[in-house]
Amino acid sequence: MKKISCLLISSLLLLGACKKIKTEQKYPDIKNDKDTELQGWTIARIEQIAKQKADSIRIVDSLSKITGQVDPNSLLTKKNLLIAYVEVNNRAFKNVTCYLGEDNKPVIDLAWIFAPNINLDAATGKAKITYNRQVQALIDNGWPRYVQSKGVKVGMTILGNHDNAGFMNFRNLEEATAFAQHVAIEVRRLGLDAIDFDDEYSNSPSWANNQSFAMVVSEVKRLLPDKFVHCYIYGGAGSTIYNGKRMGDIADAGSSAYYPQIPSAGSAGFPVGKLIASAKPFSPSYSGFGNAEATCKDLMTQGYRGVMLFDFNSFAANSVDLLRPYVKGLKNQDVKEITGCPIRTESDDVNVTNKP
Repeated sequence: MKKISCLLISSLLLLGACKKIKTEQKYPDIKNDKDTELQGWTIARIEQIAKQKADSIRIVDSLSKITGQVDPNSLLTKKNLLIAYVEVNNRAFKNVTCYLGEDNKPVIDLAWIFAPNINLDAATGKAKITYNRQVQALIDNGWPRYVQSKGVKVGMTILGNHDNAGFMNFRNLEEATAFAQHVAIEVRRLGLDAIDFDDEYSNSPSWANNQSFAMVVSEVKRLLPDKFVHCYIYGGAGSTIYNGKRMGDIADAGSSAYYPQIPSAGSAGFPVGKLIASAKPFSPSYSGFGNAEATCKDLMTQGYRGVMLFDFNSFAANSVDLLRPYVKGLKNQDVKEITGCPIRTESDDVNVTNKP
């Protein structure tokens, strides 16, 4: 009887936990909704959600050790990731949805909005996320939700922007936590799946310090335990240490910042299972891997997490051919382009004037 009771309790816990931490969200093809408004998103609410998510994750992790089952749709557990960085100032964000595998699912697992910035708020002197005209229009037009509705996860990269706001420039835990709370509010109100940090183009004031970057990412991960937290292995990411932890001990994954490049185990403290190789096959300025299919297969054999493609675009008529070896190497599938789907125009207003 005791054995039956234990099994029953475990089953109920599993069902409850799965409901709490279900990561696959169904987004309708809509322009926008009330969740994108700032009203109602308070620090208290963010802290409460973080605790609830962390509790649910602990239950699911405990049970997954018993059952061996993980959520196949979660970025936190999914392997063989194919990630696209989209320069949304002049690249159509929609295009990440235009390429399907043999299973008729998008081959891109995660698309980064590249990139909102970190800047100082002139009124408060505190660091905040700023959105330029193109990024704000992308959000207002509903492109992130549209892309999610097609089965592609969406996250945003935060990039430095030529002032004293920077990931290495938080003086103490109080400042780092305040910015992390702001990041968490933005990620949740916009319904994003992931957040990325790129430590470039910030000033380096006299108070910059090596604890800062790891400190703020640690706080972001605490507040967003259910979200995929990623870091470019660049700038201060390699040297930052907080409470004895390096970036690789805190973030869920890290990518190389050169193209093509395969990061070595231990880069910024990341083990192989958290590392993502980088390539830029769509641009003549850089290149992809020489034999992309074989390289991707080898990376997966070695246990790497996946590959990211920077400056993803569909300008070339043969863009599907440029993408194909990465899909074959990572997912062992061929890829097809949805007829008439890609927007092939390069324009500063491509995400402004085009709407779902």
